[in-house]
Parts: sequence; structure tokens; C-alpha cells
Amino acid sequence: MGTSYKYKCDECGFEEEYFVGGRLMTKDYKKRTEEAEEELRSAALYGKYGESIRQLVKNERDKIYINCDTELYQCMDCRQFSVQIAKEMFMNRKEFTMSVEFRHECPSCHSSMLRKTRGSITFCPKCKMFTARLVTMGKFE
Repeated sequence: MGTSYKYKCDECGFEEEYFVGGRLMTKDYKKRTEEAEEELRSAALYGKYGESIRQLVKNERDKIYINCDTELYQCMDCRQFSVQIAKEMFMNRKEFTMSVEFRHECPSCHSSMLRKTRGSITFCPKCKMFTARLVTMGKFE
């Protein structure tokens, strides 16, 4: 199951639809996300994200959930949208809840990207004006 987002700029009329998720949709998608999850876990174990994350993944391996589904991101510099594989780790314990989202790089300008959600602050990638017209169109299989 995936989600469809539609962006429409009230200023310049730019319009685009983006499809994210879909883990159960195809075997290929499921395989890609599982490979990305294992790659993220391995990178963390080898210290790519620092010693604290390495120790946490090493000592709490069975309690950490990794999400590598596709998500919609927007670059904070050039404002381009991009569907990318999320890189997140979650762990729930009685004493605390941990959530870590690793940085995404814009494929156009290599700046930082932020994940977009319905209702989040959104800028038009064409005219660069602020607008809040990112809406969830629906679920798809």
C-alpha cells in the first residue's frame, strides 16, 4: 500500500503528483526496501553514523526497527521535490523512545532535504513561493 501526494502552486500553477510507499505492492519494492534496511544497519554497525549509533545497533539489534520505505522530500535550497528511500531507526523501551532520521541529500544541488507530510510547510519548486497545497490524494496498491 502506498500514498499519492499532489502539489499545486496557487501562484504559478505548477502541479505535480508523487507516489510513495508501496512495500506490499510488489516483490521488487519489498526486496529493495529490505536491502536498504540491511545496508543502513550495516553502515551503522561499521560506524558511519557515529559511535553512539554503532553501539546502540550492536547492543540492541533485536529491538531496533528500521524504516527504508520511499518518502517524499523537499530540498531546502533549490526547493525540488524528490521521492527517496527513508533512512530511519526507531526503538521503544520502557525508559525512552528513540527515533533517528538520517540526512538526505538533494540529487540536484546536494543540500539537505526534509521529509514532506500532508499539511507541512511547502515551497513551490518552480517559482519558489510559499504555499501549503501538498495534499494526500489517496492510497494505492
